[in-house]
Amino acid sequence: MPMQWANVIAWDRVRTGEPRLDPDGGEFRHRLLAEGDSWFTLGGLPTSNLLFSLRFSSSAIVVNCAMPGDTIRHMAEIAANRELQAAFSGRFGYDWDAILLSGGGNDLIDRVRDIVSPPELRLGDPAGPEDYCDETAVQSLLADVTDGYRRIVELRDATGSSCPGAPIVTHTYDWPTPRNAPARFIGVAAKGPWLFPALTEAQVPTKDWLAVSDYLLGRVGDAILQLGAPGPACLPHFHVVETRNTLIRAELGATGVSNDWMNEIHPTFDGYRKLADAIGVEVRAQLAA
Repeated sequence: MPMQWANVIAWDRVRTGEPRLDPDGGEFRHRLLAEGDSWFTLGGLPTSNLLFSLRFSSSAIVVNCAMPGDTIRHMAEIAANRELQAAFSGRFGYDWDAILLSGGGNDLIDRVRDIVSPPELRLGDPAGPEDYCDETAVQSLLADVTDGYRRIVELRDATGSSCPGAPIVTHTYDWPTPRNAPARFIGVAAKGPWLFPALTEAQVPTKDWLAVSDYLLGRVGDAILQLGAPGPACLPHFHVVETRNTLIRAELGATGVSNDWMNEIHPTFDGYRKLADAIGVEVRAQLAA
């Protein structure tokens, strides 16, 4: 049977009476809820996102609570979203077959200026990427990211929830290249760049940009992976797809589209397709289970 793309709609379009917009309308074999950052947003910059590239073995609807626009959304904000709370509620929510989450990357890029230390605050000449970073600030970042995911799991499993125990599937990110490549709309810079100015202002040598960026994205990715791995941090029915090393990274110094990256932190359409292929394997496995 050929694979199918889902009908991806915004939360505010459900309950309109239109069959193609009704998760309970009987037209769809699977109903999924999505929430997250700019990799999931509808109507944002860039105009494509990861959800549009997910494929399913049966008809599926993905109801997306991610906010429109290329906003910097933190995990705490995602977890506190009223639309997400309504989607989990017994009164307004649905018995979701799976929940798709994307979060944590924006927390990093919005706080990287606080994490990467200028020369006067470093303890000597850095021997590795960790020596450019304030470990206390890194630990605060990781605590906030993991707390956001925990709050969403608690919301899913709260008394009166419409979908207690529904499998959650999320992902790590991939390796962005710090570069002067903002998100653009009709050729005009609209948002960003994000990592590039922070490393420039902190006077990190260009030769160390990739190492510092990879170190920080690696710390965030490892923290998210622990939430789905056996151990004290593990969350119930929580599955993390390792997506690092899926994309061909952008060239250092490129200011526009480069390899699988549209701009500094957003993949191209083909990049999202590669990520969706990897994530889709886990999503389909959870739906089959």
